[in-house]
Amino acid sequence: MQDKIVNLYDRLKVISDDFLDYQKRNDFMPIRECLNEIQEFAVWFMGRKQLDIDDQTWQKLKKRLMDTLGDIVQSIEQQDYVLMHDAVTYGLIEYLKIFMPDSMEEMES
Repeated sequence: MQDKIVNLYDRLKVISDDFLDYQKRNDFMPIRECLNEIQEFAVWFMGRKQLDIDDQTWQKLKKRLMDTLGDIVQSIEQQDYVLMHDAVTYGLIEYLKIFMPDSMEEMES
């Protein structure tokens, strides 16, 4: 799963950065192309407790991820690139960062 997370992170980072390019700002195709990987990550994340944290915090993280996924769907339905950008940049990417190799090494130290 680690390789998939890194790949998805890299792809979403490009999508997030494209928000700054006015001509690419309204292109929803790149995020649509990532939906299967986003879904796979979400199912994996929610399938079992992936982090060594207390149950209450874990439940909050799961709820926040569900809210973020809902925002991504809503942004596509409403063609709201600002909502999509926020959901990806400040939501999903933050979850993926937790499982990036550098973050995992820091957690183990």
